Amino acid sequence: MEETNEERFTRYFCQYNDDLFLYLVRDLSVDKDTAIDLLSDVWVVFWEKFHTVRNLQEKQIRKWLWKTAYNKVRNYKRRKCYYSEVLYTTEKLDEFQASEPEADNEQKEILEECIRLLRPLEQEVVNTRRTGKSYKDISQRMNKSVASLECIYCRAVKKLKLMIGDKLTSFW
Repeated sequence: MEETNEERFTRYFCQYNDDLFLYLVRDLSVDKDTAIDLLSDVWVVFWEKFHTVRNLQEKQIRKWLWKTAYNKVRNYKRRKCYYSEVLYTTEKLDEFQASEPEADNEQKEILEECIRLLRPLEQEVVNTRRTGKSYKDISQRMNKSVASLECIYCRAVKKLKLMIGDKLTSFW
């Protein structure tokens, strides 16, 4: 009698799960909690694509699982790096803007000059945020989603960081 898809999937899961976990933790240097999450993602993708991979040989299935795990880790690390950089930069800009009354005129001029080099939409979002308005307020006024405005703001902040560079070392 031929194995059902569920039985075959269960067999692969039992056969490879522990080794995949060790691969994530030991070889790809992922902490245990993250490894569990990523491993779950690997098995979800495996199940979703099971109709295409079920005809592969054992060795190919193992290779597919390891490559998928590797890609999950790479994407996770890329996102983690991007978001930590954007959040750090955004926090620094917010701190600078909060202390703006005490900031010296030269720093203000440099910031203003760099803001003028942004696209008009980015300028408007950054300047409106500098006045203390929330994304929700800005979204109602500009008829854009909050997520879109957050994205525009984050991109603008990254551009400002590149433009300002060494001009305001105390800023960053």
